[in-house]
Amino acid sequence: MKMKKIIAPTMAQAINKVKEELGNDAIIFHTKKVTNGHFFNLFKKESVEVLAASDPDQEFSLKNLSVKPEKKKERFSQKDRLPGLLPHRVSDKVDRLFLGPACIKKFQNRLSEQGMADQHIVQVLKILVRKWYQSDEKLTEREMAGLLKAQLVRKLDPLRFQSPPRRYIMLVGPTGVGKTTTIAKWAGHAVLNEGKKIAFITSDTFRIAAIDQLKMYAGILRVPVEAAYNEQDLHSFIQKFSSFDHVFIDTAGRNFQLPEYIDESKRMIESDDQIEPYLVVSATAKFEDIQELMDQFKALPVHKLIISKVDETRTYGAILSTLINHPDKRVAYITNGQNVPDDFQPADVHDLVHRTLGDLDDE
Repeated sequence: MKMKKIIAPTMAQAINKVKEELGNDAIIFHTKKVTNGHFFNLFKKESVEVLAASDPDQEFSLKNLSVKPEKKKERFSQKDRLPGLLPHRVSDKVDRLFLGPACIKKFQNRLSEQGMADQHIVQVLKILVRKWYQSDEKLTEREMAGLLKAQLVRKLDPLRFQSPPRRYIMLVGPTGVGKTTTIAKWAGHAVLNEGKKIAFITSDTFRIAAIDQLKMYAGILRVPVEAAYNEQDLHSFIQKFSSFDHVFIDTAGRNFQLPEYIDESKRMIESDDQIEPYLVVSATAKFEDIQELMDQFKALPVHKLIISKVDETRTYGAILSTLINHPDKRVAYITNGQNVPDDFQPADVHDLVHRTLGDLDDE
């Protein structure tokens, strides 16, 4: 093992010097700020001291500050972990993202507590660490928080949140996500706030209560409602309401793990190419559950999402990870309460990121 102590004006320069002298596979054992002075320290200059060694078999590498799968048992105990390493909290991958500013740990904890997937936490934090080095370590914690917010907005893509609806709107999704209430909110918004002429069609003929609930909303809004028992009924009512601005089609909320439910929804959507389906996803669900839901519904031509029950949770990382995992999906609306039609609004990427980070960039 070849060991060297490197002193340079900045961490970025020190790392480059380590790579030049010891190679990309060098190990960092120690980093600290040092002050060099002359004439009884009257002229002080702050530098960075790095203690490094070359050992190709060691798992921690300088190569692109990359995060590699663990190949062997760590040589260090938890109390002797290398300075700058994140704690063993989210995952081994995040844990080995090193040599960054102290605020990275704080950001990691926030995203982890919000339920964001480990791989996505690694992605955004690696970019932040790189930007920190590129700035010669001059970025403050507040500036780093601003970069984190901007990075999340960029990964989610604001253009995906601009999604005007078509005339025939169908909501699909599992039971309990609030499809019927969401339709009522959307319809109420269209009638009361936009002056649109709308109608309801329900294919949820399995629950009498669902039909009655939609009829109640239709009565309040003074709009027509029809119940479709098959694809022929649906096509007939679509023709009947062809002059309306929007026709909202409610579907049965059943176990999405049943293939017959997916097949039935697919037949209804494909019965008329004018129908635009929206998948309703609950903000209260875990990332793994949403992933399974997305996998089950991938057979349907659904390209737009509605995020429901935003008011019933304080964690939004699962939604962020879902959108990062599915860049082809657009986000149309969110529902954030029980009031009809008030608690319904267009989805906004900045609002979603702010809900996730809170006031992190203002602290």
